Amino acid sequence: MEDENISNEIILNYEIHQLTPVPSPATPHSSVSQPSPNPTEPVSVCKCLLSPEPEPEPIISERKKMMFSAVARTEGYLRDRRIPELIRFLLCKVLARDPDSNVSTFLSQLLDDCMLYRAGLGNPPVLFEDRHLKAIIKSFDPGQRGWLTVGQVRRAFQTLGLTPDDDLLYDRTPTDIVFQSLKEKQELELFNLLTAGMKPWHADEGSEP
Repeated sequence: MEDENISNEIILNYEIHQLTPVPSPATPHSSVSQPSPNPTEPVSVCKCLLSPEPEPEPIISERKKMMFSAVARTEGYLRDRRIPELIRFLLCKVLARDPDSNVSTFLSQLLDDCMLYRAGLGNPPVLFEDRHLKAIIKSFDPGQRGWLTVGQVRRAFQTLGLTPDDDLLYDRTPTDIVFQSLKEKQELELFNLLTAGMKPWHADEGSEP
């Protein structure tokens, strides 16, 4: 009886084994399922790769155009005439004046001197007088050698805000030549400042502009 039960159990297990489907061996790529790409899905693109959209031009009224034009003309006039530099020169002269003198009287006389010098009828009202130039040269030649090096000549001119000429830059320049060059350079700079923006005068025109 026991042998019959064992035989029935073996037959039952065999039938179950035959009825159970055996999975096929998996390939290396079939173990992981790959999602199929969706062709209709939109592709995002960085905005930095796109060309910028043209900005609309600002609308400027005629009144603003007139204001901008007036400002541009004013700035051009001040720049061509070197008005800020002229005001700076006048202020420096006022600060260097005699403290006991009246400011308005001093300025009036200074402007008259400037116009006379521009017309070639007076002495130049320069900022640094001869005694100032001699003191500057003496500070670079305390031993009274009578000459300055190239570097000393450059520094002497830079102290006055001037630029030396190339023909003056040679070794052992005599102090009297440096003094005369400083004086002429300062007068020339003042003349260019006072005549800035003016048209050149010609004798056939009959009068100075």
